Amino acid sequence: MIFLTVGNWHKGFNRLVKAVDELKGCGTITEKVIAQIGPSNYKPEYLTAIVYCSPGDFDNNINAARVVIAHAGIGTISHAMKLKKPVIVVPRKASLGEHFDDHQFATAKVLESEGKILVAYDTDDIASKLREAERFIPANRADCSKIIQTVETFLDKLAAQKVQWIR
Repeated sequence: MIFLTVGNWHKGFNRLVKAVDELKGCGTITEKVIAQIGPSNYKPEYLTAIVYCSPGDFDNNINAARVVIAHAGIGTISHAMKLKKPVIVVPRKASLGEHFDDHQFATAKVLESEGKILVAYDTDDIASKLREAERFIPANRADCSKIIQTVETFLDKLAAQKVQWIR
């Protein structure tokens, strides 16, 4: 089973839900896909879609999954990594109105460089990442210093921008 989760961001993540639905519909994905679609307004035809998961259902879906496909939400990634599940991350794009900035790209790049996740920077890459996930073994998650440094740098830059906006 594949677990697709897009989190609860109020803008949804239609692009990711639609891409996985199309892969399932054309037979590229043959196994069951449970999709937590959040406030997406795209309604999948081929996925078992749920809007929100309780914490218990979320845990059960990740536990049961062969692979997790997700936005670059650090909570989801961390949870799946803890369970040693292969994670395919598709970062939201600010240029498409999916988020207010591209911080998810920074998160994805760092974790990818550490061998902890697979990243599909475009939805066209999901099918190849699913094939790669069949033999992917995530690196040990113990050393998170690089991601912590990246997040700290991002927050420092964001704080500096806000100070400039106030002035």
